[in-house]
Amino acid sequence: MSDSVKANGLIQGQTEVRMAKFGPFLEYEHISRKINLPSGYGKDRIVAMVRDPWWIFVYWEITPRTEKEVKHKIKKNSEHFEKSILRTYDITGRGDFNGLNASGYFDITLKNMARNWYIDLGWPNRRLCVEIGLLSKEGNFYALARSNVVQTPRFGMSDVLDEAWMLSEHEYWWLFGASGGLDVGKSSLEMKELFQKRLQEWISSGGIVSFASHLLQKRK
Repeated sequence: MSDSVKANGLIQGQTEVRMAKFGPFLEYEHISRKINLPSGYGKDRIVAMVRDPWWIFVYWEITPRTEKEVKHKIKKNSEHFEKSILRTYDITGRGDFNGLNASGYFDITLKNMARNWYIDLGWPNRRLCVEIGLLSKEGNFYALARSNVVQTPRFGMSDVLDEAWMLSEHEYWWLFGASGGLDVGKSSLEMKELFQKRLQEWISSGGIVSFASHLLQKRK
């Protein structure tokens, strides 16, 4: 019997064992099985999520009943519906958002039955809240739902130098020596000052302390 025939027989035997153990349709179940997810859950809500320092992602569901009621309210106030919008509030440095205490906001016009949106903030390290609602031609905004509050991260390394992450004198000179700083002769003091300045700029987490401890352990 040739090697190819043996190999084919082995593969066929493994397949038969697998099919007998898990059922004849398991191998194709992930392809053939139809999963019917509902288009909505009948609940008015909007959810905000942070993507990166400059962008957030929001998705929402507004029931037809709620939208109809708010449009009726607009008409009852002798106003005229103009468009659906997302209103993004900047509440950085504010307390609990009440809809009126934001430091600023901007609007995004919604079209084509959108159910989600990526929002370009243009600035990192902001605290934000988003409302979806209807804008009247008279300029009044009628909210349909308000999102959770999100905080985008700052861009770059932290500028906070906590004493918890400071190097000891021993660790400092070990790193300085390991970098070649002990071989600079008369300029060692100047190099020490430059090295210390760079460390103060770069230290933003415990990672460098862990790295220093690792080097010290290896040295011992």
